[in-house]
Amino acid sequence: MLLFYFAILETEEDRAKMSDVYETHKSAMLRYALKITNNNEIAEDAVHDAFLSIIKHKEKYFSLSGRDLRALLVVITKNKCIDILRKQNAFVEDSIDDMEHALQAKDTPVEEQIILNEEYESIKINLDALDEISRLVLEMKYRLDMSYKEIGEHLNMTPKHVDTRLMRAKDKLRKMVEMGN
Repeated sequence: MLLFYFAILETEEDRAKMSDVYETHKSAMLRYALKITNNNEIAEDAVHDAFLSIIKHKEKYFSLSGRDLRALLVVITKNKCIDILRKQNAFVEDSIDDMEHALQAKDTPVEEQIILNEEYESIKINLDALDEISRLVLEMKYRLDMSYKEIGEHLNMTPKHVDTRLMRAKDKLRKMVEMGN
């Protein structure tokens, strides 16, 4: 199947990146799709559709690394599974909210829960170490779910400035977490 994806890509660099993404994430995406669909053929179709979507938007996805890419691949795979199941009317009587809730209710492996808890604690500690504006922008966006415009009004910034500050604050926090501060 990898050869099919290679045929779509134009440059050797894109082929190398696709090969890496495919080899690294294919089995995890397939396992996740199987949990959702309980059908091998549908799961394979969903993963195939996900890879086609990745190729279609390669500029966006190929620039991501590690955890960010994996998180997006999970979302893409989930959405492709839901699309296929909708088309097959497998969940005609179930609402999308019910399906989302069922997907979120799946048990998370203990190892993953431990890693997530450790990362969460590290983020909390490092968030307090950020400068006040960076911390405020992050908290307003992610804790209070405020728009860029609302944040800008509170902090006397333009929405574009808020976007820039948010990006820089996330970068600072990510670097602090990665360094283990």
